[in-house]
Amino acid sequence: MSARVSIAAMAMGLWLMGLLVSPSAMAVELDFNISAPTSGTISYAGGSSDLIGGNIEVDNVVGLSTSANANVTSLCVSCVLNFTSGTMTGAGGSNPTNNGWWAFGSGGTITITGGVQLQGAPDILPGSTLLSGTFNSAFVQDLGVQGFKVTFGSFSDTKNANLLSYYGLTPGTPFQGGLTLLFASTDTGAGNAFTSTSVFSGNVVNAVVPLPAAALLFASGLSGMAWLRRKGA
Repeated sequence: MSARVSIAAMAMGLWLMGLLVSPSAMAVELDFNISAPTSGTISYAGGSSDLIGGNIEVDNVVGLSTSANANVTSLCVSCVLNFTSGTMTGAGGSNPTNNGWWAFGSGGTITITGGVQLQGAPDILPGSTLLSGTFNSAFVQDLGVQGFKVTFGSFSDTKNANLLSYYGLTPGTPFQGGLTLLFASTDTGAGNAFTSTSVFSGNVVNAVVPLPAAALLFASGLSGMAWLRRKGA
């Protein structure tokens, strides 16, 4: 499989994951989208270290099934995703039928900061905190093709009051979130340290509590990986 075809397949798999987890009929959601190409880093230093994502560019946010401005996509201005998961809890795999994986526990933080251009309302200024939360878990799966990996994460969070108001939600509304990020790094074996500046597309899916959006994201992500493996076979 060529590099170009591999990237296309991974992007399609990630799109399928998002499609499975976020149909608008399921719940009120605010979704932040990360389009390729993007900037930023993802790294794990080995041992009991955390999974770290730094300055990953976020492109837009959209409200699904919201009481106001539903399906209106708002452009993000200088928005970046930063996160630190809990410490590593386990790793395994790394063979042709069971590619490597890394698991991380609860704790750490996740934030999206930046500005948002809102149609028909005052813009949210750059440098604002749009999302702030704490990880429940994180997981990295080696897709087994040219170093591509997918990050899955689940977390609890709150949103910027002006952003919530624009989409018709009450300030302080609690959310459950799920994160997916496609990236590439040199494969040094399951459980070993890695660093990547080759971050591709992804999304941060946020559903109003009590919908377990993170669990749905994880399950649909596994389905997406199965699809990718069939395509790569």
